[in-house]
Amino acid sequence: MNDDKRSHEALSLRMFFDDQLHHLQKLVSSVGNHIHDKEQRTEDDRRIVESFVDASNNKMRAVHDYSDKLREHVRALYNHVLQVADEIPPPVDLNLEAFRTNPLINALFVNSNDFDKLFNTDRDVDVFLRAHTKHQAPVLYALLTASKSEKRTLGVAMQGDMLIREVLQEAVNFSSHKIHTPCASSAALNTALKQYLFDRVVALVKQEMTSRKIIQSFKTGDNSYEARVKSLANPDVYLDTLVAYLETPAKLLSIDKIHIKLSKLGIKLDDDDRQCANGFDIHELVWSNNTRTVALQIAHVR
Repeated sequence: MNDDKRSHEALSLRMFFDDQLHHLQKLVSSVGNHIHDKEQRTEDDRRIVESFVDASNNKMRAVHDYSDKLREHVRALYNHVLQVADEIPPPVDLNLEAFRTNPLINALFVNSNDFDKLFNTDRDVDVFLRAHTKHQAPVLYALLTASKSEKRTLGVAMQGDMLIREVLQEAVNFSSHKIHTPCASSAALNTALKQYLFDRVVALVKQEMTSRKIIQSFKTGDNSYEARVKSLANPDVYLDTLVAYLETPAKLLSIDKIHIKLSKLGIKLDDDDRQCANGFDIHELVWSNNTRTVALQIAHVR
């Protein structure tokens, strides 16, 4: 009887220690994963910051703690760009059938022959097609951008059963179509799109900072040592000014989703207008220099 009791107690004790050991192993594994994730995040941040510095102004490396000063702001900008990219809808087909059935594609192009002109004259597409056979990439995935313009004009319109002339209308046109980041798969485009947006934002940041330096030099006209120390030519001043400029990522890039209703002649209509029309959503990228570009992901069978 006592032997059975001791055996039961020994078994219970062994199970208790096994549970504690298992729990300890889980804790150690969790801590290890956390450390690994943190190290990976630190390495990612370092890579993003260095890429940003290379593309914007590598003279900032003269500031001993440039990476620490930039890390939080560049990471926030990068994360914001990823969010903007995620708001652009998945690829849509760009072909004759889409021109007939997709209101957005129909509105973006005057006729389906424009597809061939676009793909035959785009340099990025030419480079991609030379590097990939049809077998390697039967479908070309890419980002398509275009400029949207609106112009007031006088035209005719229906009011009830009456045809009215000299009516003030807004004509919508799409132009400057451009293919970016051609890829062999939708997944590859997803990555390339984010890199394209980030690179474009950084290029505009560099442009803005260069413009400020030029304006500053013209305004002061002072080449003294003291003036240079306080100017954007000083990497410390440049870095502090840049950090302040990066404070609000949404001012550097944002995206607007706009619903448009167009007549077959490209005239903007009210939502309650009953005439035959194309209704669709467009996504416009709004850049820091106040330019806007319509953006959509496309899939084009070769």
